Amino acid sequence: MRTWLRGDDLLERAAIRLNLAPLPVGLTFFGMPAARTLSLAQKLGVLGAVARSPATAEEVAGAAGIRPPGARMLLEALCGMGLLRRRGDRFGLARRARRWLSPESPRYIGTFLEHTHDYWEWWGELERVLREGRGFQIHAAARDAPSWPVYIRGQYELARLSADDVARALKLPPRPRSLLDVAGGHGWFAAALCARHEGLRATVVDLAPSAAVGRQIIAENGLSERVGHVEGDMFAVDLGGPHDAALCFDIIHHLSPEQVVLLFGRVRRALRPGATLAVLDMFRDPGRRPRASASFFRLFFHLTSGADIYSREQLAEFLAQAGFGAPRRRRVRSIPDQALYQAEAI
Repeated sequence: MRTWLRGDDLLERAAIRLNLAPLPVGLTFFGMPAARTLSLAQKLGVLGAVARSPATAEEVAGAAGIRPPGARMLLEALCGMGLLRRRGDRFGLARRARRWLSPESPRYIGTFLEHTHDYWEWWGELERVLREGRGFQIHAAARDAPSWPVYIRGQYELARLSADDVARALKLPPRPRSLLDVAGGHGWFAAALCARHEGLRATVVDLAPSAAVGRQIIAENGLSERVGHVEGDMFAVDLGGPHDAALCFDIIHHLSPEQVVLLFGRVRRALRPGATLAVLDMFRDPGRRPRASASFFRLFFHLTSGADIYSREQLAEFLAQAGFGAPRRRRVRSIPDQALYQAEAI
């Protein structure tokens, strides 16, 4: 048994396992405040304030622009979630939480947490989407919408956790020179591949507001000589080429089957014969019971794009229709909920 669990936590878990406590009540009553409390704490700068040094509720209230009584309740709730620790009247990040919530950590994901604050409004649309079947298209936000920098930088923070592993897993053609990254946004997966392959340069194609943020991220990391951005719709913009490899990461779950085939076909025409297309996404196995996380993601993508998670068999069919060979899976341990496939251009 994990030693950091308190006695009351152990009793609660035992009651749930024995079906003596109404788990559905806990899921609905505590799930909502946990998500809202954490995302709001990040958005208000509460987590950043206590990451620098332990602070009192009054100090946090002043930094976040909220009242001290509310700040104290918010901080205590974060303590209850195991993210903060309290010593006397001062609150600071718990040791385990610093890895993810300290801005000084290379595994910081605070910007992603801030972006999840927008999800609250999105989930409020669930009933309408389930009735009408039309998602609300999160990528259709106005170019100057303040959500774009938070969205793309949050995705960049997540990409940092697995990009090096993905780059090691992918098998590119010998001495690759040109890489196409479709809807790559932050460009960090392309950057990791460029770091691994001498002489490789990447072109990231994405919508204008996404590309603008990605260009900043690449410049901040001193990689503008190797990774460039082209602004435009992936279904209309010139993809350039011929390229030695292409990435389509975390995009097909936003597309209909017809759109997936159309996109893969455009990518195929931008590649050399024998070039590699890599697809990273979540995939479902119709013959197995889905994991809870995969089920929620599937519902989330339906909500935000009206699309779905595809199976490996569907992916193989899409690729074949677009002129690619059978996909081969590459194992990436750091992203267990996703799968990386690559196929060769015929």
